[in-house]
Amino acid sequence: MASPNANNPPKLISFSASTSSNHNTHQLVVKTRNLYIAVIISSFCAFCFGTTVGWTNPAENLVLKRNAHKFKPTKTQWDWICLMLPLGVIIWCLPMGALMKYHGCKPLMFLQVVPYTVGWILFIYADNIYMLYVGRFLQGMCGAAVSVAVPVYLDEISQWQYRGFIGSFYFGAFLYGIIYSNIMIEYIRLQTVYAINIGLALLCLLLKIIPESPMRYVCNNKLDKARDTLIWLRVKDHDVDKELMALSRVIENEMEPSVGCWTELKRTGSLRAVLKSSVLMCLHQSGGGVVIIYYLDNILSDVAKGQCMSCRLWVCFFMCLGHLICVLLVERTGRRPLLLVSTVIMSISSLYLCCWFRWSASSGWHASTRMIVYVFVGAYAMGLGPIACLLNVELIVAPARPYGCATANLFSWLTVFLMVTWLTFRLHHHVVFYLMLVICLVVLLFDIVFLPETKGLSPLQIKRRLAPTFVEYSSDESS
Repeated sequence: MASPNANNPPKLISFSASTSSNHNTHQLVVKTRNLYIAVIISSFCAFCFGTTVGWTNPAENLVLKRNAHKFKPTKTQWDWICLMLPLGVIIWCLPMGALMKYHGCKPLMFLQVVPYTVGWILFIYADNIYMLYVGRFLQGMCGAAVSVAVPVYLDEISQWQYRGFIGSFYFGAFLYGIIYSNIMIEYIRLQTVYAINIGLALLCLLLKIIPESPMRYVCNNKLDKARDTLIWLRVKDHDVDKELMALSRVIENEMEPSVGCWTELKRTGSLRAVLKSSVLMCLHQSGGGVVIIYYLDNILSDVAKGQCMSCRLWVCFFMCLGHLICVLLVERTGRRPLLLVSTVIMSISSLYLCCWFRWSASSGWHASTRMIVYVFVGAYAMGLGPIACLLNVELIVAPARPYGCATANLFSWLTVFLMVTWLTFRLHHHVVFYLMLVICLVVLLFDIVFLPETKGLSPLQIKRRLAPTFVEYSSDESS
């Protein structure tokens, strides 16, 4: 692990002040060069996982029709190749949660490099279908580690005043990995793309220079290491001892010394939070994630009429635009308003598309339909995509996160597995968008009725909103 140096404070990038909503104490909000380094390096793991997920859409035609490998899979075999990655994530989610509980986020991010690399090596030398099956399954193991460790790490290295801004980088990195695969596979030979992806794994070795999460050290009563980590992440003028005391009070209020992670999950507030996170993550995948990852090329082939690559580039542009809007607004408007706006836009887009594919597909309204597809994708990247991943961590208290976040991701990818299996029946596009419309309406109802707003709230304030009967041992929660 990196050895943070208290005598050599990091260079200040930005420095601002804010006041807690419940306290009059003046709080310093700091964003430093070292913090951004930690965010970029940890988010790069999500980018790598995005490259494996994004391979599915553009590679189908190359693998099935253009002899990209030494053999040509059947359509049924290709469907199983698509299913092996979510199956790998499902099987490995809870073991990865256990590893994070006992070893922390950083070792888990290191661990994902191994299955990621081995998976692409198997793709390069694949001379039978089983090597592709094993390669995708191992990439699912990589995904389980990334989806559990990276969002938690980003949450725990940031101050809660800008937790949403930092946390949204996880989904963005994952999204850019998908975009990278879509563009690279279109213009570069598939075997060369595999070799480049293996080279990306070398950049993950930069994880060596970033520290472990300070919350991890506080949970294990290693306060000296937690203080060194905070000094590395913050600035000289920042009151590190005050923030360390605040983290200690959070743990003191959330976990008794004899209480384990599973016991903490059984408590009313924690169980309620995990249930809400699990439902939200299932809606996150089924409400657009599966369509974008596995089904988008099929839709574009009908609305683009020979302009698939041009349309795919426009989809990538709207993905980036949607995520940029999220990054800029998530700490200004809050989580719930952004989620509401995005799902309303997705609902309207889904209604238009299901009607168009049902009744007007032969009328030639291709330009307007393509634009609606772009708007649907951009709205997903603006709200439901990143906000669900963000709330998955924010709603769950720190001691329960290893198994809590792993459980939510397990149900999320189980949804992917079931929906991809369902889509193998090659149902009509209008049926898919009828389903999207229903899911978006469920998200709207769920957001309005069940989700609390977490913008600007400390972990203890969030827990009080989830469990009104929760009693604090200490009233000072400022950070």
